[in-house]
Amino acid sequence: MPPGLMDVLNAGQKLLQKKGVESARLESEMLMSHVLGCQRHQLYIMGNRPLDLKQTEAYEALLHRRLQGEPIQYIIGVREFMGLNFHVDKRVLIPRWETELLVEYVINRVKDYSGPLHILDLGTGSGAIAVSLASYLSQAWITAVDIKEDALQAAADNAKLNKVENRIEFLKGDFFTPLELSLYSEYFDVIVSNPPYIPTKEIEKLMTEVKDYEPITALDGGADGLDCYRRIAAGAWQYLKENGFIALEIGYDQSKPVQEIFLSKAYHVAEVRKDLSGIDRIAVFCKRQGV
Repeated sequence: MPPGLMDVLNAGQKLLQKKGVESARLESEMLMSHVLGCQRHQLYIMGNRPLDLKQTEAYEALLHRRLQGEPIQYIIGVREFMGLNFHVDKRVLIPRWETELLVEYVINRVKDYSGPLHILDLGTGSGAIAVSLASYLSQAWITAVDIKEDALQAAADNAKLNKVENRIEFLKGDFFTPLELSLYSEYFDVIVSNPPYIPTKEIEKLMTEVKDYEPITALDGGADGLDCYRRIAAGAWQYLKENGFIALEIGYDQSKPVQEIFLSKAYHVAEVRKDLSGIDRIAVFCKRQGV
């Protein structure tokens, strides 16, 4: 007799729990709904209906990948971020909830801005920041930069998926290098980035699903994790409008050193925001005090 849907779902949950997966039930449901091409809640409408051999084998194959440590977002190919769907795979870092705080900060700060709004997203990766800002800010025009061609293709695909490709320009290069100063001098109202900020020596201590699957270039921030902040501070001034601001995601112990880096380049600290755990997570800088 073919196995029932709920029987397979429950068995998968138990295996995930044994592996220490915190959201074992949720992930088992996500894998099954991906196989059956339905929403998670629809699984319970179907009840314990029999699965055919092809469906059972497909689920077991996905479950095996998850048990080996592959992130579930890569397995199903989708990550929800800011209420939007993004296609993700090994080309790009999986968007984190902490980065939603960065996007929400920018949106809330500029949502009443009346004219065209020019935003630069450095290290765009999957395009999560750029696409979200374009989706929620109808007046925004985004320039999204990444050093990796395959990441840019993923970001461009996500822009099309969310129907904002006409307001995002994708440029290949290392932070500010693809920006012609003659075109972009004091052009941007906002410069935003979630740069790599994990110290090199800490990479090996990360969870298997992070260190063995996600792109190291999107994680490794150099010896002290601060390399990218130094480069942003050194290069941003000439591209930022006089009344513009820079909003950055930072690591859990990096608030003070990141502030010192930007203060040394004559920026003012506009604001530092904490995440839901009470950790400094968003650092905001401007050219003039009071902006």
